[in-house]
Amino acid sequence: MKNNKKLLCFLTFFVLVGCVFAAEMTDNIKKGISKMSLNRLDDALTFFEREISSNPGNGLGYYYAGDVYYRKGDFSKALELYQKAVEIEPGKPAYHLGAGIAYLSLGQYDKAIEEFQVVINNSPGSYEAKLAEQNLGKIKDMRRNKEIVTKWQDSEKNVKVVEQVVEKGPEIPQPGIPVQTVSIETLVKDLRFGPETKRKEASKTLYNFPSSQLEPYLAQFIYHMDKEKNEEVKKNLLLVIGKTQSQQAVDYLFGILENPEQMFDVKMVALMALSETLSPDAAEKLKNVLDKMVITKTKIREDAKARIESIDKRIDELESQKFVLRNDITKLRVERQSIYDKLNVQPSAEEGPGVLPVAPGVAPPEVAPGERKIEILTPEQVRQLRAQLRTVENDIHSKEARLARLEKQIENLNAEKTKYQQLLVKRPTTAPVKILGITRAATPQTQQEVPPGMPPEMLPGAPQMQPTFTQAGSEEEQEQSLALSIIKILGRIGKPEHLSVIERAWEEYRADSFELDYGLVRAQLGSYEYIEKLVSRLQEDYPPSDQNEVYFRADIVKALGNYLATHENQDYAELVAYLAESDPNQVVKIAASQALSKIKTGEERPAKKS
Repeated sequence: MKNNKKLLCFLTFFVLVGCVFAAEMTDNIKKGISKMSLNRLDDALTFFEREISSNPGNGLGYYYAGDVYYRKGDFSKALELYQKAVEIEPGKPAYHLGAGIAYLSLGQYDKAIEEFQVVINNSPGSYEAKLAEQNLGKIKDMRRNKEIVTKWQDSEKNVKVVEQVVEKGPEIPQPGIPVQTVSIETLVKDLRFGPETKRKEASKTLYNFPSSQLEPYLAQFIYHMDKEKNEEVKKNLLLVIGKTQSQQAVDYLFGILENPEQMFDVKMVALMALSETLSPDAAEKLKNVLDKMVITKTKIREDAKARIESIDKRIDELESQKFVLRNDITKLRVERQSIYDKLNVQPSAEEGPGVLPVAPGVAPPEVAPGERKIEILTPEQVRQLRAQLRTVENDIHSKEARLARLEKQIENLNAEKTKYQQLLVKRPTTAPVKILGITRAATPQTQQEVPPGMPPEMLPGAPQMQPTFTQAGSEEEQEQSLALSIIKILGRIGKPEHLSVIERAWEEYRADSFELDYGLVRAQLGSYEYIEKLVSRLQEDYPPSDQNEVYFRADIVKALGNYLATHENQDYAELVAYLAESDPNQVVKIAASQALSKIKTGEERPAKKS
């Protein structure tokens, strides 16, 4: 009882801390960030504007709204919102960084330098300071270029060209900001009429446009997708189709997933495209896709078993024919030897069969006492024996050739049988496996560390995730990647009743490097066999810059919160409280703070062992 009271006080304290910590990270902000992570900027802006309206004293609302306009290319509006965030909370380095990059994008370099210096002076060594230093370097390079241009102007007197460069300055593309120098109409024409290089570039550039501008062209994108031959262009177009976030796009992408004629690497991209709009309503369809994959795999195994039985039967038949042929050949060889004996000839490599060492009618040499006397043959007898010998040897040659053909047939059938036998063997994959473009190895990959703070991918000027395609592996590897990716998605948006399909799929497609992800999926759906291993992952070192690992851990923390809502485990509860206070990444902290609110102490429910 004393320990339970101590735990209750401990948890209450950290719940309060978590609430204070996450006070500015309201539901509107969290939902907006979630939409931004999917590049759904218009939806994200709706939530940030709601936050500004309901909570005008929260600088994060203005900051993230500015981030949306910044990514859309409206730098003036972005600057206005960043400045408002700075006015409310002047101590936040991210706000000054946003204002500085907005100034830089608008060509107001002196003001940009002032904002970057504020970040560097107030937050030395931070991730924001590193970005500020990088952008200061860009300004220095740009000004150096201007000086070079000016000197060239003086020497060459090429006033027209120099004025254009000096007045505008060299364009400095900002990471994450689509530089839209052409219209969608032009890009669609490039898709329709352009050469391969032009079509590739157009399909990539289109992805940078917001969904509201892409949706009117959806029918044309689908048309081009169906007629396009280049695989890279097709995959880019799938992502563009998914970004329109329309029901027609969702139906089309599911059609790709359900089409047995489509290659699995294309299906994988279709799943990536669907991630733009996946919702609980899509879980049932994804479950059905996974179920059909397992059913197809099971059918392939059943067909393989039937084929193996048929091959075994055919091999038995051929072996019987071989046995008969070998007996026939043996008899013929005995007959041939008998003829050789009658002709007084022993077959050799030097002498052709049927060649007589002595002429017919010539007396053979004297026979030693005890030896068989050689019978003297008439010319007619010799002629008949020679004819009989030719017939026997032709039969032997014919049957030996047939025997060789039977042996080749059996060899080919055994090779085919081995291929089908391999389909029956389920081998866990030990190599790294790719899920939705992420390579999952046994341990998280080390990346450059980023100091704690706001999620780095949300900072202006930070590199944004863009769709990339690696060289596809075998169809079997691509099929495994697709199945495991669907399993991972179903963990987040699926239902407990989907677990049976997931278990069958795991038996078919399991990979050692994905096993902990599978354990997380089970926990997300209410089955906690892997809870100890998941908790162990939370206590391993990791670089906060590894966003895949960050969100993986956040999902583990959420699952752990659900576990602690029905299971009493003081160590796990204290771990969650510790993460809410001390984890180096805000995403994990927020997940831990939310998980704390679900935890009940032993006084509130019957004790239950974990």
